[in-house]
Amino acid sequence: MKKTAKKSKRKQQKRETNWKVIGGVVVISGLVLFGMIFLAFREPNQLDLIKYCDNNPENCIASGPDTAAARMVEVSDYGCTHCRTFNLETAPLLEETYGNNDNFQHLAMPYALSGQSGGYPTMDSAVAAFCANEQNKFWEYHAATFALQTSPSFNTEEGILQTGENIGLDLDSFKSCLANNEYENNVRANIRAATNAGINSTPSFMIDGQVLAGAQPFTVFQQRIESLLSQ
Repeated sequence: MKKTAKKSKRKQQKRETNWKVIGGVVVISGLVLFGMIFLAFREPNQLDLIKYCDNNPENCIASGPDTAAARMVEVSDYGCTHCRTFNLETAPLLEETYGNNDNFQHLAMPYALSGQSGGYPTMDSAVAAFCANEQNKFWEYHAATFALQTSPSFNTEEGILQTGENIGLDLDSFKSCLANNEYENNVRANIRAATNAGINSTPSFMIDGQVLAGAQPFTVFQQRIESLLSQ
């Protein structure tokens, strides 16, 4: 009788131990699942485009010094009408107000939006912007291409070459750069960077790590810039 009792007691202890193990596994599994859900819904760290341009200067064109207190990155597509408005109306006011100020820097990332049927319709114009930059004529090309946006020759080989000629580029060098398509990878890198920064429309701007979307009036940019200059 005693032997039977001890055997029964050992079985009972074994069962109790198993339940403890199962309970522990359930708790751990629950914690793991909670952690996965938390990570899935947590706000992702967005890329700071100022730092991106600092780390990839070959992908960004700067007007003004890197030491400026107020620095702004512009993300525009050459086929975007609101980008045209910014570059032909607001950008000249920014240049007039802050262009000679060593405390302001305007950076541009040649960029192209994806089309509805795939691909990047304005990729050729964005690549040409890099080619113009080889001759230190990026900003002239940038504004002239937006001015051409309403023309039938916009974003065509003819229009791109005509723009290059109008702003005084060495056309042989410009044509060679376009033919080699040397800068498409730079544009694609800028597209990925803009996406990682949370930008999905143009024009968009990053000022002091914050995204400003749309062709905002000059006063909005002025307020952001002045707040940085006053710090």
